Amino acid sequence: MMRARWIAIALMLSLGCHHQPAEAHGSASRNVITQEEIDATEANNVYDVIARLRGNFLNDRGRTSIKTNTHSRAIVFLNDQEYGIPETMRNIPIGRVAEIRFFAGTDAVARFGAQYGGGVIQLLSRTQ
Repeated sequence: MMRARWIAIALMLSLGCHHQPAEAHGSASRNVITQEEIDATEANNVYDVIARLRGNFLNDRGRTSIKTNTHSRAIVFLNDQEYGIPETMRNIPIGRVAEIRFFAGTDAVARFGAQYGGGVIQLLSRTQ
């Protein structure tokens, strides 16, 4: 009886610790658009890339706080500088961007500040 219990515990531990990849079929993360994915689209600008590949980045998240002046939509950062609202990405050709990252609510607040509760879309420039 005791041996069966130890076997069951060992089995549960091994199954609980089994590592699953974050995304199947090569995509690093659902919150990252890689340079390969960007280059594979037929989009003309960064906004269209996001709309085609991860449209949820562009969603309005509703009111994020009653006490602070937080944005309900994601705000765009180019590298580490605030760039503007998502529509401003229509002015950025895809050849300028190496990677697109999305930081949701609490992750955006922790990394960029309390006013970014609606999230941040961070564009990382290609090196020339």
